[in-house]
Amino acid sequence: MMRVFLIAASAFVLGASGFSNPAQAQTAPDFAEAFRGAIGHMLTHEYEQARPLAEDALTLAASPAEQYRARHILTDISARLGDWQATATYSSEAYAIIMDDPALQGALMLNAAHMAAEEARAAFQLNDAERVADANARMVRHHPQAGDGWRAVAPMGALHEDGLSCPLMSHGMLRFDLLGAENALPGCVYWNLDDVGVRVLDGDGFDVELSRLEAAHETFSELDASDALHRAEDRARLFDLGAPTPVSEPRRARVLSVNDQTLTLTLEYPASMPESDLELLTEGFVARR
Repeated sequence: MMRVFLIAASAFVLGASGFSNPAQAQTAPDFAEAFRGAIGHMLTHEYEQARPLAEDALTLAASPAEQYRARHILTDISARLGDWQATATYSSEAYAIIMDDPALQGALMLNAAHMAAEEARAAFQLNDAERVADANARMVRHHPQAGDGWRAVAPMGALHEDGLSCPLMSHGMLRFDLLGAENALPGCVYWNLDDVGVRVLDGDGFDVELSRLEAAHETFSELDASDALHRAEDRARLFDLGAPTPVSEPRRARVLSVNDQTLTLTLEYPASMPESDLELLTEGFVARR
């Protein structure tokens, strides 16, 4: 779901590059073909068309890694379609596959944490508070960057020893990441189903965020931010990030420091997103600190 596909951020993009016609038949002879086909549809937001190909990939998956990859993409598709029961099932199974395989644990513990977060979000939608708390705790416990500084707060939160509090959900966004295990500012990363991301850093990480964004995007140019985020207390800068794939919508990012530089926020979003929606999201995060 979202911009971060995890196992496969690279595998998804590589697979999509060989997918020339998303409207081709909805069957595939092998796992790779089915997987590439599903990713092709996802890149053009055709989730109903992606689902049968992802289900084919699951049937054709031979190795634990392929079993995981199929369930991960089915988690993303199901969440996009609002099928929360399927989301909970596929994310739980994907998590279990990683945890049952030492080789996958060595490479994909971050993905296990992400699948636990997806399960927690789905359980929240299904009003299963006990499952929310259990999945959220597993997300925090297994996240490689959580380290000793983070602890889970039932039913759906995380708290850093320096004081930053991160709920599992905020304004419809799912917390995907915890930051700060290796001499970095504590932080949380949120994404929603419209590919809007908010990165929250505990402290003045303004310059760090500018460097990170520039390194992560081939297109990175500053835009006029004079009319953006009027109520930003300290600094706010707006950037063009280009489009991550040939079929993707152009994206933008804005970085701001608030509350006397005790919090740095980075928003990444489709360029067409209304300014009023961005203001509401920013206010929601700023109000937490």
